[in-house]
Order: sequence, then structure tokens, then C-alpha cells
Amino acid sequence: MSTKRSLAHTRARLRLFALAPVLALVAGAAAAGGDHHKGPMHHDIWVTLKGENAVAPLGRPMKWPAGKGMTYVSATPDGKRVFATSAAEDTIYAYDGHSGRLLARIPVGKTPKGIKVDRKGRYAIAADEGAGTITVIDVAALKPVKTIAVGPMPHNSVLSPDNRTLYVTLQGGKSVAVVDMERLEKVGELPAGTAPHNVDISPDGKRLFVANNASMDLTVVDIAGRRVVKRIPLSPPHYGVDVTPDGRYVLVTGIAGKVVTVVDARTLEVVKRIEVGQGPHGVRASADGRRAYVAVTGPSKVAVIDLERLEVSGWLEPGKMPFWVAVRGNT
Repeated sequence: MSTKRSLAHTRARLRLFALAPVLALVAGAAAAGGDHHKGPMHHDIWVTLKGENAVAPLGRPMKWPAGKGMTYVSATPDGKRVFATSAAEDTIYAYDGHSGRLLARIPVGKTPKGIKVDRKGRYAIAADEGAGTITVIDVAALKPVKTIAVGPMPHNSVLSPDNRTLYVTLQGGKSVAVVDMERLEKVGELPAGTAPHNVDISPDGKRLFVANNASMDLTVVDIAGRRVVKRIPLSPPHYGVDVTPDGRYVLVTGIAGKVVTVVDARTLEVVKRIEVGQGPHGVRASADGRRAYVAVTGPSKVAVIDLERLEVSGWLEPGKMPFWVAVRGNT
């Protein structure tokens, strides 16, 4: 190699060496940005799109055709099956959770709203708001196995951590129905606020957190004591509610407002109200408790909230009017 060529080669190597830190920073930023908006952390998350009569998996450029008046969505623990309610068609749409292939249209009671897959993936439970019943669906067979009368205007439900008990909000009253999931029958009621809408449960199974539309509050219910231990004022309804998997926070949305109310699940005090835009409704934390996903109906976006910093860290745009969110491991 000539002296000139050797010097040129050396200078080129020095320039690349000098640029290495910058290139590393750029690559790191690109990777972080890609992960933040499209990466694995957004996989196995599904939203109903009320404005498009569809269901959309976040982080994937696809939409699954559905029925009219799509409201709620839930998934099996392994994410292999996804169920979504068409309130206008009295039907549950069942999908392959990965491909989006429609597996079945399952007839249920009048005006189904909430849908909840149990913690073992055996049953999916639809709240038939217009019929005063819940419909229990066999997940494997994709067929209803029982209809249970629960009370006026059942809206949504949550399973106890041991999967033995289902709690169903009765929006036409001031209570939550209690259903024995082994016997598949209603066994009682617990007190709540007026027009209880959505509900979640603490990881230890000791407390229910019920968001009530008419009384505009979050009632904290001691399950063993069968009593309300606190009422926390909220932004305007309708509400979504989620207890983070680590049991640290209770997240409450209000579709007539612009904020997510963050409640400390231990002290039962409001620690922050995070502005996300007009019309937040569905809310679910990731299974690792690091972030939460909020369906914001007004701007048709999903807000991603950093649960360590308690602030919006990004946005996703799945389609028109995202309404409810299901996250694998926390549906």
C-alpha cells in the first residue's frame, strides 16, 4: 500500500472513531423511539374502535372488522383469544388474538357491555346490561353455557384473584352482584355508590374499587366486612378503573373529562391527575406495572403513561374513537 493511501486510510479510521459516540447515541435514540412506539412493549394489547366498528391490536398496522356499537374487549391469559362486545347486535365477537381471524359470533343477552375472561381462560363473562343478566361463555367451545340473573343494568365485572368469585356492577342501583364461579350462581350483593359502572379488585382480593356514574365517586369496598370504607370524588363520568398489577395505584378515567385520576391504593388518597385530552375511558396497566394505556376518545388516541413518573410518555393512534383496552395479563 502507498504512503498516500495509508495516510488516507488512517484518517478515515480516525474520523469513524471520532464519530462512534455520536453514532451510538443516534442508534440508541432510534432504538428507544422504535421500542416506545412500535416495539414489543405494545404487543398483546387490544382496543375497541367505536368509530370504526372494529378491534385493533396496538403496535400492528391492522384492524379486525367487528359489529356495530363495539364497547368492551378482553383476552385470555395467553393472549390466544380475544372477545369484544357489540352492544347494538347483542353479540360477542371472538378472534384469534394473533392473526385477528374471526372465530365466532356468539349471541348473548340484550345490550352487552362489559366482557371479562376469567383468570384461567375457561370462561368469558358478558354483562347483558339490557337484560339484567350475565352470559357465561365457554372459551374453548365458543358457546354460551349459562345465563345468570344478577340485577338491574349489569355493566362490567372483575374476578377475584383465586378466580372463584365474580363481582358485577349493577348500574341500575347502588350495589355489586356477587357470583360464585364454581356453582355459576348469584350468591349476594355488596354496597357501592349510585350507578356503579366499572370495577377492579386489589391483588390481595380484599378490596373492590368501584367507579360510580351518578354519585361521581370511587367507592372502596371492604369485601370481608361488606362495607364501603371510603368515597373518593372523581372527574365527570363515565368511568374506567384499573388497579395496577403491583397494587400500588388505582387509575380512574372519566369520559366527560380530560384526566386520569391516580389514587394511592394503600393510603386511598389522590396523588395526581394526569391530563390526557378529552374523553378518556378504557385504561389498563401493563402486566409489569411500568406503564398504562388509556383510550382517549376525543382525539382518537391511546395515551401511554409512565407509571414511575406519572406522566404521559407517548401516544398511539389505532383508529377512530378507541373506547376500551385489554392488556395480556391484565384484561
